[in-house]
Amino acid sequence: METSELRRHLGIEYSRLRSVLPADSSLTGIRVPSCPDWSLDDLVQHVGEVYWHKVDCIRLNARPTEEPDLTGLSSLQVLEQGWARLNETFDEYPPDAPAWTWFEPDQSVAFWIRRMAHETAVHRFDAELAVGTPTEIEAGLAEDGIDEVLVAMLVSDIEPGDYPAGRPDLEVRTPSRSWFVHFEPGGLEVSADGRAGTTIRGGASDLELWLYNRIAGEKLSYTGDLTGMGLLRDLMLKATQ
Repeated sequence: METSELRRHLGIEYSRLRSVLPADSSLTGIRVPSCPDWSLDDLVQHVGEVYWHKVDCIRLNARPTEEPDLTGLSSLQVLEQGWARLNETFDEYPPDAPAWTWFEPDQSVAFWIRRMAHETAVHRFDAELAVGTPTEIEAGLAEDGIDEVLVAMLVSDIEPGDYPAGRPDLEVRTPSRSWFVHFEPGGLEVSADGRAGTTIRGGASDLELWLYNRIAGEKLSYTGDLTGMGLLRDLMLKATQ
């Protein structure tokens, strides 16, 4: 997906997240079913802190070594001020400007625009779930999110010892696109082609949310060696922590 389109989705997802936060009740008393250890207040604080952190990653062009001083700010203030600073930064720095990221192949502002679009979409779903109104992620955005979480997060975070090398490929398939996970001895690889021993099919939103452990797999279908589904689930839990 083009970076300009990801930026547009980021704005939409933030607005949706902000709009579902109750104004007349304490966020600390609302639990988030998809993040059992969190209240809605915790989730809002987390998203806001992520925004502040990414601003530093871009402006410093280095991994931040100090936490921002958020003393005296409520979780909503952390979120809103973080969002304002993030937008100012994305306006000031073009997508191809250098920025420190944890993904060595892409050290650019564009990486963080993409990452924040998906971070916000998934946590928007969490917030909606907490207040009882969960809705899907738009299909095009979700497909890009599947690509990111497999190609960047899964491949980067999983070590060769975490899986049985040489096992048959695993395919993740939406109605319009496929990803094949290859269990190579030197590390996981993801490509558009392969010979699947396990295929997991579903709508793009359902697949992305399943990969992030936000929903169970009842809307997905599985064929082939079903142990592959459990293996991918376990690897995704490690990669997305």
